[in-house]
Amino acid sequence: MTPHEVKPKLVMMTIWQPDLDRFPGPRYRAIAEALAADLREGRLKAGDRLPTHRDLAWHLKVTVGTVSRAYAEAERRGLIDGEVGRGTFIREPVPAIATSPAPVGRSGTESAVINLGQGHPVPGGEAALLGEALRDLAATADLEDLLRYQQHNGRAADRSAAADWLSAGGVPAEPERIIITAGAQHSVSTILSALTTPGDTIATEAMTYPGFKAAAQLRHLRVEGIAVDEEGLLPDAFAAACRATPIRLLYCSPNLCNPLAGVLSLERRLAIVEIARRHDVLLVEDDVYGFLIDRPPSLVELAPERVLHVTSLSKSFAPGLRVGFILAPADRLDRLMLGVRASVWMAPPLMVELVTRWIQSGVAARLADEKRREAMRRLELARQAFGNACTIPASSYHFWLPLPESWRAGEFAGEALRRGVAVSAGSAFSVNRTPPLNGVRVCISPPETAGEVERGLKILAGLLAEEPDPMLSIV
Repeated sequence: MTPHEVKPKLVMMTIWQPDLDRFPGPRYRAIAEALAADLREGRLKAGDRLPTHRDLAWHLKVTVGTVSRAYAEAERRGLIDGEVGRGTFIREPVPAIATSPAPVGRSGTESAVINLGQGHPVPGGEAALLGEALRDLAATADLEDLLRYQQHNGRAADRSAAADWLSAGGVPAEPERIIITAGAQHSVSTILSALTTPGDTIATEAMTYPGFKAAAQLRHLRVEGIAVDEEGLLPDAFAAACRATPIRLLYCSPNLCNPLAGVLSLERRLAIVEIARRHDVLLVEDDVYGFLIDRPPSLVELAPERVLHVTSLSKSFAPGLRVGFILAPADRLDRLMLGVRASVWMAPPLMVELVTRWIQSGVAARLADEKRREAMRRLELARQAFGNACTIPASSYHFWLPLPESWRAGEFAGEALRRGVAVSAGSAFSVNRTPPLNGVRVCISPPETAGEVERGLKILAGLLAEEPDPMLSIV
């Protein structure tokens, strides 16, 4: 064994020796729990590089797959960031809201912490509507059929309803090109598993949806962060990345990108499509927030031969329904159906049936409209709280709050949490270790009442006007 083969293990043992005996349950979960505990107790700190999957597996006498699951769980909790080819690092401190498995501020009583940190849909009347729908389902549906295996891409009636839903929202769609999935996260995972190979380079905005990063890491893909501004992805930076290395696909959110809430102009959309055609890059268009705005033409309209359009009902209805749609080129459908079969076999028929009925009856459109109007109302409170300190979109569930140089995002988020408000630091969304923009994402959608949102925004505005405590920067 050469010195180069020994050194990583010695370094790893010096930096981190997890005590798994403290934590019951599966080994992968014990590793994630040990990591969280060591972070809380100061044995790990932001920026520490963790062992490779193989090195940690060797040291703990577990499989590489167990370590991969452990790191994926730790990333889901907001503890670490993994970058293919660069390593896995402890994240900058993120508020506890990002690591807690339980939702905050969603009970019937006012929560001690005002949750402005998670991307929930705004509360509405969906629970009561669900009760009515279930009673109607019990009386009128073929329940035996809903308990059987279905086609991997969904039943014809469900795909027809999905096409109607997309078309009504401004995205022309044919049922034959639609695959029903178990939500947008499942759609993204399915696309990556079906259309990429481990080691491929894929691209996304330099600040992007954390669930995409997690899915790419599990697939062992190299993620290239493309520069952004307040509108979103910069086409020139995308073109430069394509010239530098072969890129398999680009994942992006043209409408209310997460976390910046920018909307790409038609000019940029056309430029991105032209670059993708020139370099033969597939485009994955995440449009879960598109229903909130009057949007320019979708990427799938501009380049139907290479765009996979992803949306779900999590933001317009409720995330618990776990129903999503992929609108894909015809020549990609077989591979995508294989991806659905390999992961969940089919989207849950009972949930899909409920969604189909809501689309057909008009309940879906009414719910989406109610949530859009409530989001606009709450954003007006943000304009009043922050004035010119940030750009507030016309309609969105979130906005980006840039911070002055005196504040680091993790410190600001931590101090906000101590004052009773949870927000998400930019590090949670950054593709690279260092976020390209210093700020936090603020969500106006989770609290039950607009009054709770207003209180949280006022606390944040007051904190923004202060100088940070110098002791926060002392390690």
